Amino acid sequence: MIIECACKKYKFAVKAEEIGINGRVVQCGVCDQKWFQEPASSEEFKVLRENHIKEEEEKKVKAKNQKPIKEKSSKNYIPIKYENKSKTNYNKIFLTILVISIIGIAFSFENREYILSKNPELADFFILLEEFVEYLKKYYSDIIEVFIPQKK
Repeated sequence: MIIECACKKYKFAVKAEEIGINGRVVQCGVCDQKWFQEPASSEEFKVLRENHIKEEEEKKVKAKNQKPIKEKSSKNYIPIKYENKSKTNYNKIFLTILVISIIGIAFSFENREYILSKNPELADFFILLEEFVEYLKKYYSDIIEVFIPQKK
């Protein structure tokens, strides 16, 4: 059966069985316009249906006459969409390096006497480190005092 789009620009070949006896709403595959398609005449529908049944029977006969194909055993599982779990989490890497660095600096700060006896050129590093720690103490004590005022 040939149906024509509501815009009158496109025509499509469809099986009468797809439209059915009562007709149905169809949509153009080109312009996406929808319309109600009337069914084929009852005589035309019967002829098309008989032809379709004959075609199906012929396919079944051909399938029986062909050499049987060994069927693969059916598997009892549902395929799951693969998720790439190798995404690098840079936040965790950064935090790990930060924690290790802080531990290393704290350890070296506690053992600065020994480190300076072996490497006197690191004296400037420890002076800067002490200034930085004093700055952090002052900065965070001011922030803490804003949120938790001390009684005087």
